[in-house]
Amino acid sequence: MRTPDSSRALAFARARHAARRWVDTYRPIGKLHPAICTQCGASEWRGRWRWGEAPPDLAPVICPACSRMRDNAPAHMVELSGGLPRWWSEVRGIVANVERAEVREHPMERVMRIEVGDDRVRIPTTGLHVARRLVAALVRRFRRDVRVRFDEGVTTIEW
Repeated sequence: MRTPDSSRALAFARARHAARRWVDTYRPIGKLHPAICTQCGASEWRGRWRWGEAPPDLAPVICPACSRMRDNAPAHMVELSGGLPRWWSEVRGIVANVERAEVREHPMERVMRIEVGDDRVRIPTTGLHVARRLVAALVRRFRRDVRVRFDEGVTTIEW
């Protein structure tokens, strides 16, 4: 018999395994050339997107995260449903803190526009890692009160 914690750990392991096989169609294939995003200011050089100082005269491009946001094409969706309204202000703070921490280190991992409905909240993200960190933070806070279901492209958290 599995305990809720072991089944949750198994679900997170499956999600990590799926993330390894995932191919992002918005990320360029092959060697990246130094560039700077005209919309957000993130620069790509030495094989990595980063904030801050960049060499002068970089080629202007639109980064993958800004392209996803422009096309409204999330890499992953986190859905919150159930008895969420009484926890909504706390959940909103957790989402903001996770996004702030993730974006500081990884410019391509962002939370897109949050859609608040009557019975559910949808949080689209530009990458899998910010979605995974967001789910982990919510599960850590509401451990016994939530059920998590990982599907292809969507993670559902039910209160």
